[in-house]
Amino acid sequence: MPLTEEDIRSATYLDRASILLPAGDQKKEMKPFALIVLNQPITDLDMLDRVWRNAAVKICADGGTNRLYAALDESTRAKYKPDFIAGDLDSLKPEVRTYYETELGVPVFYSPDQDSTDFGKCLLQLGELYPGERFAVVALGGTGGRVDQEFHSIHTLFVHEREAKEDDTADKKKREITLVSDDSLTFLAGPGTTTIFTPRSVLGPTCGILPVAGPTVISTRGFKWDIQDWATSLGTQVSTSNALEADEVVLKSDRTVLFTLEIRR
Repeated sequence: MPLTEEDIRSATYLDRASILLPAGDQKKEMKPFALIVLNQPITDLDMLDRVWRNAAVKICADGGTNRLYAALDESTRAKYKPDFIAGDLDSLKPEVRTYYETELGVPVFYSPDQDSTDFGKCLLQLGELYPGERFAVVALGGTGGRVDQEFHSIHTLFVHEREAKEDDTADKKKREITLVSDDSLTFLAGPGTTTIFTPRSVLGPTCGILPVAGPTVISTRGFKWDIQDWATSLGTQVSTSNALEADEVVLKSDRTVLFTLEIRR
């Protein structure tokens, strides 16, 4: 079915971009989120500072601790103190662990489970330490680097979406997870019609809609190349290298898709 005005009026509103904005520039009150620093290089310190300031909880995942330590100098390092570190600790350098654990008093949680990634271990520890909270999650370093690790981050997005659908309690709460790198902001959208906050002061122009959950049909508004009832699947055709034309865009799909946006430097 094509995208209609009724679809737009009843659309779900999705704001993942406010994590990159100063408090006064955010679209509306932002949901509290936990920032997890993964094991990827950190080169954009301005973006790190904005996301760090907006986060309610700050976490380093094993080797991500090394990345945070290396990105900063002695004059700024103590200002970026994580609330805890978690993982199997096979990558955490001894001198880095000593700095955070001994000098700054950051708790370090060891998990030897090899059936989960350090990202997953941080999510589990987050739930144990804050059992009454349902923080959204921002994974810094969730894309980029090794392809298998990148796909596992995307897999984690779908795991939490599936768990929300299978939850038979009255309080169904999906953990919203956003993947952030120096270059991209990435998250799931749909199924259904979604209005997405896309402030061009920090995002774009390039974006993509990827049918990683399987073949789907999409319609859009607010892009340079809008489409109607466009069938997309891996192996046929996918929407990459499109561009934002508005600070809010509308996406309709009959299946969950992966939406990724370029971050402006």
